[in-house]
Amino acid sequence: MKWDGHTHSQFCKHGSGEDTALMIERAILLGFDRYSVVEHAPLPDGIIEDPEIRRDFGLNWEELEDYFSHLDELKRVYGRRIEILSGLEIDFFAGMESFTAELVDACSGKLDDVILSLHFIQGKDRFQALDYQPDVFEKALLDYYGTIDEVHRAYWRALEHMIDTGLRLPSTKRIGHLGLINKFAGLFEKPADEIRSITFFEPLFRKIKSKGWALDFNVAGLNQKWYQDLYLTAPMLFWIAKLNIDLVYGSDAHRVEAVGQYYDRFLKFTKN
Repeated sequence: MKWDGHTHSQFCKHGSGEDTALMIERAILLGFDRYSVVEHAPLPDGIIEDPEIRRDFGLNWEELEDYFSHLDELKRVYGRRIEILSGLEIDFFAGMESFTAELVDACSGKLDDVILSLHFIQGKDRFQALDYQPDVFEKALLDYYGTIDEVHRAYWRALEHMIDTGLRLPSTKRIGHLGLINKFAGLFEKPADEIRSITFFEPLFRKIKSKGWALDFNVAGLNQKWYQDLYLTAPMLFWIAKLNIDLVYGSDAHRVEAVGQYYDRFLKFTKN
């Protein structure tokens, strides 16, 4: 089955604003059989103080009903040509698991698919976004932890916490863009070789496998100004192949032209 498992919609404030229908039509044109729309879910209160910046990060609670109604209409129009999954990309916050559980419960019956992602880790004063702006990464995380090595270690500890969490999700458990911590890699000193090694990732990936998580083969990093590579690095891909961890291709499309982007990279890896 040809499946784009990570796309966004016209509701996304940091996307292009193009109609979701146009994105689905492109997916049909490219021969996709299944298409997941996983818009950024609402965030817990107080995570981001500025209401304008807050709008960039996810849906407001009051938008959820309109969002799911929008997807129901798209299913009605396109359902005979492509399978559309109604979903959310939910941010994980260590210590706030009850928020995630309540969010999933609140959307019960409407969710076909869920991606759990880590866009925030504990930083200066509060949880801080690790992929928003380079200056936020530097001031709120790098200055807080002292070294790039410690920022990476904090990220991977939070990821392990997420993997261990027994959240009940309405679909196969899937982790979004696992190596997102590398988004600004071209601007800062590289972490130590040990933190980027096959040995470092072995315990994490064995846990991913044992806990039954699938991974988002996210290609959006190839378009990032300061990264331009897959978020799944070579050591990660080594363990994915060795342990036969389930992968779902994800364009992470926020605009029409990004739907299906770099699908050949996914095919190349999965066919080897």
